[in-house]
Amino acid sequence: LKGDSTCSARGVVLEAKLDKGRGPVATVLIQAGTLRIGDSFVVGSVSGRVRGLTSDKGERLKEAGPSIPIEVIGLLGVPEAGDQLVVVKDERAAREIAQARQQKQKDVGLASTSRRTLEELYAESKDGEIKELPLLIKADVQGSVGALGDALLKISTDAVKLKIIHSGVGGIN
Repeated sequence: LKGDSTCSARGVVLEAKLDKGRGPVATVLIQAGTLRIGDSFVVGSVSGRVRGLTSDKGERLKEAGPSIPIEVIGLLGVPEAGDQLVVVKDERAAREIAQARQQKQKDVGLASTSRRTLEELYAESKDGEIKELPLLIKADVQGSVGALGDALLKISTDAVKLKIIHSGVGGIN
């Protein structure tokens, strides 16, 4: 396998977390191109500018080429594991793309939720139609959030249905 190190960088997020000292940090595997400090990028619905690169051995790097796993510092939020990192020409373009993707996610989320009044919920619970347990999931890294959510949904039964109303990365607040 060969990778082109001359094109703009592309990679995939392996893991993402919120570090107290460094902020949002993503472990990225560069697949093509070279990622350099100062590059503006979009990853999922998050934008950023590379402020620091750290190798898997803890060494500070100025650039990273294909097939090199690195920790990227300089994100404005915590991306999801599996999101694609793409370098763009400038920070403004990165922010515009990220905002468009966030708006699209928000529109999809609003379309899928149905609003019920408090009276309807009370009547359904009184009739025994629904027995839901709403859950909030918080973890230190994005991979743990996904694994925990999947495991909890598998143990959902007919008697009580588990419903994840929010999941995220970071400290509990």
